[in-house]
Amino acid sequence: MIKVRNIYAKYISRSVLTDCSFDIHNKDFIGIIGKNGAGKSTLLKILCKVIPPYTGNILIDNKDISHMDNAELAKTVSFLPQNVNTDLSFTVLNFILFGRYPYMNRLKFPSRNDYNIVYNIIKILNLQEKTKIAVNNLSDGEKQKVLIGQVLAQQTDVIILDEPTSHLDIGNRNVIFNLLKKLNTQYGKTIIITVHDLNIASAFCNQFIILDNGIIYKKGTPLEVFQCGILEKIYNIKFIIQMHPTLQYPYILLTSK
Repeated sequence: MIKVRNIYAKYISRSVLTDCSFDIHNKDFIGIIGKNGAGKSTLLKILCKVIPPYTGNILIDNKDISHMDNAELAKTVSFLPQNVNTDLSFTVLNFILFGRYPYMNRLKFPSRNDYNIVYNIIKILNLQEKTKIAVNNLSDGEKQKVLIGQVLAQQTDVIILDEPTSHLDIGNRNVIFNLLKKLNTQYGKTIIITVHDLNIASAFCNQFIILDNGIIYKKGTPLEVFQCGILEKIYNIKFIIQMHPTLQYPYILLTSK
């Protein structure tokens, strides 16, 4: 579905990504991991054309995204960056409705179909009782659901999220990841996500890409990627890796170096 070929990126004279190439298949749930400054957020921005690569190509269904206009791309890929401003007085309904913008007519008035789609998303997110509440009056977990709701309103097959649970407690983190897994398995969405919590990523993602100083260090399944030698090289700390006793995915414990 997505082919990334020989992506280089730099800011002024500093290299950020070097010769990154990989494939993402339909309905994958991809976790991109690595230390701060490894190039994860830059890679996501390039995948959805927020910034251009220095060199290289990204193909979605064999179409180069550099040849797609913004409206076409917005119907193909949706992106939730870090630190989106949610200190807004828009109601939950209207905030999610902004995600329908690429589909609206020239006057940008929402249609009955736009409202029907948004009401269905609100039901999926279990926010029916919050429809008329201002976003800035929601809890952090509810705000994150609303942000995801706006992304879902774009109705794209590919959803890209940059650390969507970094400010949430463990309970809300689990709620958001279960929601993303539902979108992946039940609605056939391809999910690409950066994440620092390796254990929750291991529980939900089926494929991983490890970035190290802008270079793809390792790609593979949780079992292929979560190995002591690999993680210790990337994070420079000691790990103990076991299989989760009931869910059977690699579970990571820290130990002193």
